[in-house]
Amino acid sequence: MSERILQALMQLFAIGSAIERLTQQSRETVEGFLIQQVSLQRVQEYLFLFDDFAKKLEGSDDTTRERKKIAGSSVKMLRICTEINKELNTRQKYIVFLRLAEFMQTSESEITAGEREFLETVANVFTIDAEESELCLALTSPKPKLKNCNSSSVLFVSSDHIKEVTKSHHLVKEELKGRLIFLFLQRAQVIILRYLGNDNLTVNGQPVNPERVTVLPQGAVIRGSRIQPLYYTNIIRLFLSSDKHDQLRFSVNQLEYTFPNGRKGLYPFNFSVSSGTLSGIMGSSGAGKSTLLNILNGSCKPTSGKVLINGNDLYDSKRLLDGMVGNIPQDDLLIEELTVFQNLYYNTKLCFGNLKEEEIRKKVLDVLESLGLTEIKDLRVGNVLNKTISGGQRKRLNIGLELVREPSVLFVDEPTSGLSSRDAENVMDLLKQLALSGKIVFVVIHQPSSEIFRMFDLLLMIDTGGYPVFFGNPSDAMMYFKRQVHLTDADQSECALCGNINPEQLFNIIELHEVDEFGNNTGTRRITPRDWNELYLKNAAKKTDDVKSLPIKQISKKASPFNQWKIFFTRDLITKLSNKQYMLINMLEAPLLALILGFILRFSSHENYRLISNPNLPAYLFIGVIVALFLGLSVSAEEIIRDRKIQQREKFLHLSRTGYLLSKVALLFIISAIQSASFVIIGNLFMGIHDMDLVFWLVLFSTACFANLLGLNISAGLDSAVTVYILIPFLLIPQILLSGVIVRFEKLHPAITTQEGVPLIGNIMTSRWAYEALSVEQFANNPFEKKFFPLDAIMSRATYKKDWWIPTMRERIDKCESIFSGNAPQDSLTIPLTVLSNGFKEESSLHTNQVFAFLPKLKPGVFTNAICQQAKNALDSLKEFYIDQYNNANEKKEELLTLMMNSPEKSKKFQEEKDMYENESLEDMVRNTNVRERLVVTNDKIIQRFEPIFHINNSENFFSAPLFSSVKNFGSQRLNTLNANLLVIWLMTISLYVLLQQNVLRRIIEKFNK
Repeated sequence: MSERILQALMQLFAIGSAIERLTQQSRETVEGFLIQQVSLQRVQEYLFLFDDFAKKLEGSDDTTRERKKIAGSSVKMLRICTEINKELNTRQKYIVFLRLAEFMQTSESEITAGEREFLETVANVFTIDAEESELCLALTSPKPKLKNCNSSSVLFVSSDHIKEVTKSHHLVKEELKGRLIFLFLQRAQVIILRYLGNDNLTVNGQPVNPERVTVLPQGAVIRGSRIQPLYYTNIIRLFLSSDKHDQLRFSVNQLEYTFPNGRKGLYPFNFSVSSGTLSGIMGSSGAGKSTLLNILNGSCKPTSGKVLINGNDLYDSKRLLDGMVGNIPQDDLLIEELTVFQNLYYNTKLCFGNLKEEEIRKKVLDVLESLGLTEIKDLRVGNVLNKTISGGQRKRLNIGLELVREPSVLFVDEPTSGLSSRDAENVMDLLKQLALSGKIVFVVIHQPSSEIFRMFDLLLMIDTGGYPVFFGNPSDAMMYFKRQVHLTDADQSECALCGNINPEQLFNIIELHEVDEFGNNTGTRRITPRDWNELYLKNAAKKTDDVKSLPIKQISKKASPFNQWKIFFTRDLITKLSNKQYMLINMLEAPLLALILGFILRFSSHENYRLISNPNLPAYLFIGVIVALFLGLSVSAEEIIRDRKIQQREKFLHLSRTGYLLSKVALLFIISAIQSASFVIIGNLFMGIHDMDLVFWLVLFSTACFANLLGLNISAGLDSAVTVYILIPFLLIPQILLSGVIVRFEKLHPAITTQEGVPLIGNIMTSRWAYEALSVEQFANNPFEKKFFPLDAIMSRATYKKDWWIPTMRERIDKCESIFSGNAPQDSLTIPLTVLSNGFKEESSLHTNQVFAFLPKLKPGVFTNAICQQAKNALDSLKEFYIDQYNNANEKKEELLTLMMNSPEKSKKFQEEKDMYENESLEDMVRNTNVRERLVVTNDKIIQRFEPIFHINNSENFFSAPLFSSVKNFGSQRLNTLNANLLVIWLMTISLYVLLQQNVLRRIIEKFNK
C-alpha cells in the first residue's frame, strides 16, 4: 500500500473517529490495522498522523457547529474514499471497511444515524453490497446478535447446533467453550472470524482478540487447548461446497515406481484429495518430485499401483478422462515468436472447436484480464536472450494456457522458480483461486515463503531416494517433525512473534545430522529416509477410498482434425513470418546460391556466351539437385525439435498427430516451392537455359519435398538440434557420391554394384533420380532436340546393333562352333550359348515377323553345326534390317534438316536454336561418348554401354534400365524418364511420411538406448 494511500486512510479514520468521538479503543483499532500494513517501526509514525488529523476534527458541545463540521467532514470523506478507491484492491477495501465499522461500534450503544451514513458512504464508494456491509456491521458489533448473522455466508462453530440461524452453516465442536463466527466475503475471497468466548485461541500462533474481528489469511490454522485444529481449507470448503465441487476425487493406491535401470524411484504410498484442494509436493533435490508429478499427470506409467480419478484409472481410461488433466512444466512452454495474445488464442482454438470466433476471443481476453496480462497482450513473448515480458508474466501466461481449457486436475512444476517474491505470490494466488473454484491443483515447490506455504491445503513431502515422509496439512508438518526429533517447542509450528512458518526448517529437521564428541558434523543423518518413511507408514492410510462414478463432463471440445490442421498451419505460418531472420535467410538463400552458381558456371568458348559450348551445364544440374536436398533438409531438420516443448504441453490435449504433421508438411512444401522457383528462375537465367523452367522447378521441388520429409523424420527422432546438423552431412554425402555423377555405378565396389542398370545403393538415392530426370529432359525434350530425338534414337540403336552387338554375337557363335568341332568339353559351351540365347530372345521380342526356330537348341547337348549356321544366318538378316533402319531414319533426318535450312534465314535460325538449347557436354555425358566400352559381356548377356539415352530396355524390370535411359518399363507400360523418376521420388517421399507418422526413427532410437 502506497504512502499516499496510508496517509489518506489515517485521515479517513480520523473523520470516522470525529463522528463517533475518539476513544482509546478506536486508536487501538487503527494501531491493529497499521500493524498489518507497515513495519512495527512505522506504526507510531502513522498513529501520530492519525492523532493529528483527529485533533483538528474535535468539536465543541455546540450541536449546530458540530453538525456543520460533520457535514464538511463527510464531503472530505467522500473525496478521500473516491481517491483511495482507485488504488485499493477488493480485499483491502473490505478490510478498511471492517476497521471503520469497528470504529463506529466501540461502545455498547446502538450505532447512530451519522455513523451509519458514514459507513454506507464508504460501502457505496467501495462497491460493497448492502447485505455484506450489514453482515460486517453485525460481526464487528461489541455484542453480535445471532439474528443479524443469519446468512449462507456465515458459519457457526459451537458445541451444539444453533436453531435460530437456519440459513447459516453449522459445525459442531462439543469441546469448544463459546462460539466461532466465520463470515465469508465471496467477492473479496476473505474469511472474517469473530470469537465469542473466553478460551485462549490462536490463529497461526497469534492470540485471537474476542473484542475484534480477525481476518484469516490463506492457510490459517485455528488452535486451542480444548479443540482440534480448524483449518482454513475446511472452513472455506463449506462455503464453496456445491455439486460441481464434490464431483472429483483424485486418489493414489499403493503407487510405486522403479527406473528402467532397476533403481527405486518412488516407494509405495497412498493419498486422496478432493475438489477445491491445492496440494504441495516438497522434497530435496533428487528426491523424486518431478518423477511423481509425471506419474500423477499421466506422462509416466507407475511400476505398480494406480492413479485414480473418481475410481477411473488414469492410464486405463485415457479416452474417458480425456481433457481432465492439465500440466504446467517448470520450463516456459511458449511460442517465442508469437505475442501473448496469439499464444493464448491458438491454444484456445485447439481446445474449443465448438466455439465461434467471437466467443474464443472473449474467452482469451477474459483469461488475460484475470491474469493481469491485458496490457502486454500485443507484445511478443521473446526468449531468454531477447526478453520482452518479465519472468512472472511468462509464468502467468504458462498457467493461462492451461486455465483457458479448464482442466479438472492441474499439475504445476516449480511455478515460482526464478521469480521475485511478489511475482511468486501472484502466481500462487492465481493457483489458489483456481483450486477454490473447484479444481484439484498439485504444485511441486522447493523453498516457498511462509505466505506461499500456508496457501497449500495439503502437503506431501518426499525424502531423498523417493521415500514419502509426510502427508497432511502444511501447518501440522512442522509440529510432526519436531515431535519425532523431540524438540522442546514441538507444539509450536509458527513463530511466536510474527506467526510465520519457516519451511526451510522442515528440511533442517528431516536432514538433521549426528555430531561427534567434538561437536563436528559426521555427515550421517540422525534419521534416515527409510526411518522417516516407516514413521509415515504407521499413520498413513493403507488404501484410499474412491467414489465409483464417471468423470465430470468437460466444457472443452477439441477442434476437429481438419480444423486442428488449419490452426497448426496458421500458427506455424505466423510464427515463421514473425521471425524476420528466419524469413530473410530462407527466402534469400536459394536465389543467392543460384546467383553465385550461375555467375561461376557461366562459361563459353565462344566470344559471345552460348549454352551449347558451356562445359559446366552438367555440374549446374547436379549442384541444383544437391542445393534442393540441402535447402529441404535445412528448413525442416529442426522443425519438430523446436516444437517439442509445445508438444509436451499439448500432449495433454490429445490432439491429432496427423493434423500437426500435415500442417508442417504443407508449410514446408510451400517454402520449398518458393525456394525452388527462385533458384530455377535466377540460375537458368544466368546459365542461358530456355523453356525448361517448369520442368526444372518440378524436379527440384519434388527433391526438396523428399528432403523436407527426411528432415522431419530426423527432427522427430533426435533430441538435439546440434545432433541434427551433425547428421545432415552424413545424409548429403551419400547423395553426392552415389548419384552416378561423381563415380560411375559400374565402378563401385563389386559387393554393391551391378553391370546392368543401376545398383540398389544408387536407386535409393533421390539425387540419382532427380539428376537423371533433369539431364534426360534437358537433352531429349528441349525445343530443338525433340524434333530429331526419335530419329536419332532409331539411328543410335541401329548403329549399336550392326556395329557392336552383331559382331559380338558372331564372335560367340564362332567360339561355340570351335568348341563343338574340337575336343574341348561340352560344358564349356554353357556360357557362350547362354549369351547367344539371351541375345536372340531379346531380338525375338522386337522382331515378331522373324522366326528364331533355333532358339530352344542353343544349349549344350542339342547344339549342332546346323544350329550354328542358322544363328549366323539370323545375324546376317538382322544386320541387313538394321542397315535399312539406319538408312531410312538418316534419310528422314536429312530431309528434315534440308527443310529447316533451305534458306540463309532459316539456316541462321537453325544455328541459333541449336546454340540456345543444345549442350555439347551434356550430350557427351548422356551418350557416354567419353567411355570407350560400347558394351560389356557377362556370363549370361551382352550389356549395352553405347549411348544409354537412346537405349530401350526390353525387360519389364523397372530398375534394369541404365542411367540416362529416356524411357523405363513399368510392367507392360512404358513411361518417359521424367514421369517415372518423379513417381519414384514421390513414392519415396510418401514412404518417409508413413515412417514419420508412425514415429519409427524415434522408436528405433529409444529401443537402442534401452
